[in-house]
Amino acid sequence: MTFSQNVKSEILRSVRNVGRCCATSFLAAVLKSIGSLTLGRGEYAFSVESDNVDFLKLCATIARDRLDVNSRISTYNMSAKGTAVYSCTFDAKLGEKLGLTVRDASGILSLVDVRSIMPAEPCCKKAFLQGLFVSCGSVVIPSSEDMSAIEKVKYHLELRFSDGEFAQAVANCYAAAEFKTTLRKNLTVLYIKDSERISDLLVYLNATNAKLELENVMVFRSVRNDVNRQNNCDVANIEKTIAAASRQLKAIAVCRESGRFEQLPDSLKEIALLRESNPEATLDEIAAKLKISKSGANHRFAKLMEIAFK
Repeated sequence: MTFSQNVKSEILRSVRNVGRCCATSFLAAVLKSIGSLTLGRGEYAFSVESDNVDFLKLCATIARDRLDVNSRISTYNMSAKGTAVYSCTFDAKLGEKLGLTVRDASGILSLVDVRSIMPAEPCCKKAFLQGLFVSCGSVVIPSSEDMSAIEKVKYHLELRFSDGEFAQAVANCYAAAEFKTTLRKNLTVLYIKDSERISDLLVYLNATNAKLELENVMVFRSVRNDVNRQNNCDVANIEKTIAAASRQLKAIAVCRESGRFEQLPDSLKEIALLRESNPEATLDEIAAKLKISKSGANHRFAKLMEIAFK
């Protein structure tokens, strides 16, 4: 199973025993995001399609046990990937019980304003967002098992909506999540790319095991980045040491070729001879051998180069 599928499975387990108010919010989110209003047997009814039959069975169970609404599940067709797609059709009264539809005095059915179905109670807001995620959401994180992809795959959580007005209502209702919005073909997409905010949202959705897995990846990636930074720093220091030593050796060679080497002060001769015998030594190592400070060694080399190239 993918990480996204694991998150959805964990969410579904957490909503099996929700109360009536939260059951209403969960199902309202499912039907509003991926449901269809169809006419059958002379009556309108809501239906939901998914390749996850366990998800549809849970929706049917919640509708029956919490809202006294019956439903039926059937195999609809085969998807492009060759997997079965299932359809769950609910009794017509579910739409009214969820507050998704109303009838006027003449009995004509109409959909309500999307803003009126957004929940206000904290528990119902959580259930509503859980319903949205299992219906139209997905999340991708890097995998610590794939070393080649750990730096390429980014953190990304999104909710996809065919109704832009509904997407905006969701973004407003869950403003604390700081969803960003983009358009993808004919869909409005709310998304988060920050790993910390994705982690917080997984906790909010009761996907705590997924949150722990995400944090393990975040720690692994952080350690790997620290190691890479240290390696890069070490390489840079080595290159700097080699470049400095090369300049110093060149200065010494210039002094010898011009006959000025023997005229150098004893302190400069001493450090020049030590550099020639230790071409790869760092400035710290040279200073330690001479029992002087690093700044003292640096001053002697600077003086030597000044004499050589003046």
